[in-house]
Amino acid sequence: HNILISAKMDSAAIWMGEQTAVKLEIVQEKGAEVQLALHGDTLTKGVEIISVTPGDTTDIKNERIQINREIIITSFDSGFYFIPPIKCTLGKDTFATTETLSLKVVPIDVDTTKMEIKDIKGVQSPRFVLWDFVPGYVWIILLSLLLIGGGIYIYFRYRKRKNSVGISPESLIPPYDRAMQALLRLKEERLWQAGQEKLYYTRLTDILREYIDNRFTINAMEMTSTQILNALKADKDAKIVEQHMKQILEVADFVKFAKVRPLADDNEATMRYALNFIEETKPQPEETKETESKEEVKNNR
Repeated sequence: HNILISAKMDSAAIWMGEQTAVKLEIVQEKGAEVQLALHGDTLTKGVEIISVTPGDTTDIKNERIQINREIIITSFDSGFYFIPPIKCTLGKDTFATTETLSLKVVPIDVDTTKMEIKDIKGVQSPRFVLWDFVPGYVWIILLSLLLIGGGIYIYFRYRKRKNSVGISPESLIPPYDRAMQALLRLKEERLWQAGQEKLYYTRLTDILREYIDNRFTINAMEMTSTQILNALKADKDAKIVEQHMKQILEVADFVKFAKVRPLADDNEATMRYALNFIEETKPQPEETKETESKEEVKNNR
């Protein structure tokens, strides 16, 4: 098992009692039960663990994933601390460790000479509160009536919604027109020209995934790039332009997961391929009614 782990401090210096995060990046094979070797509620003496986030997982292809986690820590003793390497284990074996980190905890100066010492307050009578004199069974009756009323309201609201079919105005636009409008809006926003290549490719692939879902009834929103391409190959209407999608998805995966910055020509070519893909898979007149029927069934669901 090839496991890689790296760590960095969100802030290397904090005030005493302030919180900061140790950010972890773990790259591992899919399905591997990799655990963090954390012992107790401290990373080292004087540095306490507040919480550990469950992790944000990203698929990076080749049956490997990247998991981002955070360890929230604090310290109530000033000083300079060395945080020992954090280990990754698989079963009883240690596969990877992080580098040693450091944390400086700065004390908070409190000038007690300027603090005003106040006398202890005398005994005071509690204020009158009507609710304190209401018997407990009255609250039970009121709560029961509230629950019954809420149940009746939910029941009739559910029946009313079940008997009516809500269709948004956007869902009435054919998939071809909706996708073309979205691509042209994306082109006008000039995201990659402003250095936002990752957002540009994320938006572009989401538009194409939604179009494929509505046009070919392929659940592209939940598929990987490879699964989408295999599904398109099996469709006679999309097979002839499946190569366009392959080039788009390959560049998009490099940008989103490998942090590659494509050339301007690549960005323009990707938009051109996307427009060509939608144009060449546009439903023919005899397909229009069938596509609309599928859209209506999907909206009713």
